[in-house]
Amino acid sequence: VQVRNNIRDLVENGVIDGELAKQWKEAMDAKEMVEKTKKKAEDGDVEAMIDLGVWYYGGSFGLVKNNTEAYKWYKKAADLKNTRGMAVAGWHVANGVGAEKNNCQGIALTMSAAERGSDVACYNLAVRYLNGRDGLPEDKKEAIYWYKRATDGSCSVRHLMKKALADAKAKLEALEANE
Repeated sequence: VQVRNNIRDLVENGVIDGELAKQWKEAMDAKEMVEKTKKKAEDGDVEAMIDLGVWYYGGSFGLVKNNTEAYKWYKKAADLKNTRGMAVAGWHVANGVGAEKNNCQGIALTMSAAERGSDVACYNLAVRYLNGRDGLPEDKKEAIYWYKRATDGSCSVRHLMKKALADAKAKLEALEANE
């Protein structure tokens, strides 16, 4: 703490300036933002829980990448019936990323999120039906159904990344062409 305070004083008084000062200020801003977000999450703010999950998963804002911490925050959001939290926690459990692999629990969370309108959950179900993964049978008709749901704009919770959306559209087009 004393070293941090000394550096802060040197930056604020212009003794340290330029790129180093800029990087230090950005790091301190990120640290403050993470601390505020953790406080909100601990107080029950589900959006803050989701933010922490994203940040730990990607190693953002000065946090070390930590799949276990990411899953912990997504699961807390899921436990509060947050659709995004359910979708991403389901993916973590189904894939054993940061959580013990459990097909039943992972698919149940994913299915709940899909039914609540998550395009990510719809996409994940489509992939599993297409390939017969995680306890789901290979079923092209189900894959088509879930790819359509993920891509047709009917999902109310849209958090599917552009690359996955493009993949879903391409797979849907190929599946429908082979029907």
